[in-house]
Amino acid sequence: MMRPFLAAIVLAPFALLCTCGPAPAYPEDAESLTAGQLIERAITAHGMNGWDTLARLTFTFRDRSYGVDKRGGTFSYTREFIDSTGSAIRDVLTNEGLERFRDGRPDSLTTKDSIAYAGSVNSVRYFFMLPYGLRDPAVNAELLDSVAIDGKVYDRLAVTFDREGGGTDFDDAYHYFFDRASGELDYLAYNFAVEEGGLRFRQAINKRRVGGVLVQDYINYGVDGRQRAIDSVVERYLAGELPELSRIENTEVRIEAGG
Repeated sequence: MMRPFLAAIVLAPFALLCTCGPAPAYPEDAESLTAGQLIERAITAHGMNGWDTLARLTFTFRDRSYGVDKRGGTFSYTREFIDSTGSAIRDVLTNEGLERFRDGRPDSLTTKDSIAYAGSVNSVRYFFMLPYGLRDPAVNAELLDSVAIDGKVYDRLAVTFDREGGGTDFDDAYHYFFDRASGELDYLAYNFAVEEGGLRFRQAINKRRVGGVLVQDYINYGVDGRQRAIDSVVERYLAGELPELSRIENTEVRIEAGG
């Protein structure tokens, strides 16, 4: 999924603080809440308000190292790993596109491979930085009815993306679920059409604060195939119809938070 994104507090790696933080005020009249207000409330709850100015972070996901360096509208996203041949690979995605380096030298890529690697780098970065990315201009957000999950009330947001600026999978549909009490993103769901399609539902786990920013991992549930209606995803999850597929676990997190 190709999706568009810290004055200077340098944090020790693995700095873990409690998840407690200021819960932005919730409108007394829940009916008056807008999609934009819900997104901004969540960004504040996650401690990501300064990221428009400056964002620098690194983390490891599935034995690959990722980096984000974002300054205003300019960004550089990186991924580093050792491939099956023993070569050191470094992918660099910027506003100009993706470059791959193999053992420090530029590597020639086909257009197809370049698009695929860019999408892969950006997808991991995008999910790690949620809910910040929901502020992007390519986002089309609609507030849906609230739902109850495990005894908590969640405000539910439906999101689609514009074709222009929305990435290679702009036509995927997403639902985001925000704890009404804390404003935090606890669940998300999306469907997709590639490779026969499927439906995914993610539950946030292992919440911790790194320099005031909420970092969380996910249990990834879902099914593949044509039964990918997203409107019934909560009911299917609660009924045990979505098996666990994987765990999204981020380690070695370092963040500089902008302000």
